[in-house]
Amino acid sequence: MTQPTVTIFSKSNCQYCARAKAVLKRAKVNYQEYNVTTSQRNADASVYFSGVVTVPQIFIGDYHINGAEDLEKLETSRRLNKLLETSKGNLALDTFSNEELHQGAKDFALREYIPKSDGSRDDNEESLPILHFYKEFFGFWPNTFAYLHHWKEAYKLFVYCHNFSAVAYGKQFLSMKLMSAIGYSTSNAHGCSYCQVHSAATGGEQSLNIVEQLKQARQGKESPFDRSDLTLTDLAAAASKNEVDDTLLDRLKSLFKDDLKRIEGTKMITSAFGFLNVFNDLTGLEIEGDWARQAQAKVGIEAGRHGSEDANPTNLDYEIPKGNLFIQDMLAKYDRAVGDLETYAKQKFGLLPAWIENWPQPLQKRHAYLYGELMGARDGTLIDSELKHLMARVSAIALSHDYLAAVEGYMAYYAASNKELAIARIKHCFTAAINREDTSNIFNEQEQAALQLAWLSAQVPLTTPYRFVQSAVELYEPEELIHLIVVCSIASMVQRFVAISQPKMEAEVNNFSTQHSIETDSIKLRYPLSLELKAIH
Repeated sequence: MTQPTVTIFSKSNCQYCARAKAVLKRAKVNYQEYNVTTSQRNADASVYFSGVVTVPQIFIGDYHINGAEDLEKLETSRRLNKLLETSKGNLALDTFSNEELHQGAKDFALREYIPKSDGSRDDNEESLPILHFYKEFFGFWPNTFAYLHHWKEAYKLFVYCHNFSAVAYGKQFLSMKLMSAIGYSTSNAHGCSYCQVHSAATGGEQSLNIVEQLKQARQGKESPFDRSDLTLTDLAAAASKNEVDDTLLDRLKSLFKDDLKRIEGTKMITSAFGFLNVFNDLTGLEIEGDWARQAQAKVGIEAGRHGSEDANPTNLDYEIPKGNLFIQDMLAKYDRAVGDLETYAKQKFGLLPAWIENWPQPLQKRHAYLYGELMGARDGTLIDSELKHLMARVSAIALSHDYLAAVEGYMAYYAASNKELAIARIKHCFTAAINREDTSNIFNEQEQAALQLAWLSAQVPLTTPYRFVQSAVELYEPEELIHLIVVCSIASMVQRFVAISQPKMEAEVNNFSTQHSIETDSIKLRYPLSLELKAIH
């Protein structure tokens, strides 16, 4: 049986599915519908072909349209009819066996491929303050670090330059309970159960009730959270999906007027969870068992795809050496390493990005150093700097961050050794990531696998279907995979900040894009019209 031109995977009583079908009806398009709740084959096929666990998933021929929102954008921009006219082929669902679809759709936890790295007894002087902090704050060394520790410099830089800095900055303007609520809200919107559990369990009884208290506040019942608190948690949630709109911004202006410190604190906590949500979900690590049970019993947060261990780790149950360095010593060290911020940024990135200028001033140097060291070509990095920026560009395009997609393209060009080839790579990195164009002349197999992982990292909720991580697992060693995961996580950290701060495009980036005819509209980048499309296989 020949497949129809348009296919939609859906489920009953789904408002987004109804919206998608309404668009197709207005376009007078016939479609074949597969309900993912009526058979395992339908459910597997939806994930196998799309890489996404939500519905609807729409295909024009075998051209994947990511959901109702994108379909509506295509309709509004008048690109839908053009795609309907130019797309060819079909999904060829009948050529795949049930087993092929099931195995390809299976959520493959990368932790099964990447072993843990135990840094809980790391006696390096620069690591000791981290161990002391988490012994006091958590009571254990968290599972995130058992994987991040494979790239020791990334481990230290993230904890010092962002995590410690974000928490310390937020504590000046936000209560611990509100910080937990912000962390929970942005993680819940993203779908990361690991971080939801951590947000709820970190503060013990005080934080364990935040989910119920947030619900009560939204219902107008008595709660520790007032209207301004709820708006900040809404802001954190919206940032996860790059959905901070004018209505929400107007609410913020009305509530906070010129008092921006609580908003700044929210940006920092939200961006920290941007890193953690993506790192933990891509790695697929297990939740510490005691916290997982407490969160489920008290507030109904389930471990979900992460699963949980039997108990919390006991890895810090020993007398940690004191050492001669403290957290402030390390922060001062990183600030000194930058020196003059503008000079550092121009040397490392080719410009001072507007988002760094918008970062809270006391933390700007640390953020620039974190970004520069982990995204640059430094000792100990296993991935080329140009490819890192292209990965961040792919992730930004997938989440409609037009500004970041453009500036990451600029920085990829700055980092590239072959400038002529770099322009083609900037223009075609997204279609390489989704395997919609033959880009073998500008990207090798490893690079394409890295770009595909970056695309996957931007999906909400983030899962890791085997078909979409298979190439990365086969082509990269475990430690190299950690480097790729860190790049995706750094991209997410910046995206959440930018979603809220909304910086203006730098003149250098605007001129660069114009000079080289580089498209800056993400909907056009996601759905180009003139492609020799590759069939899905």
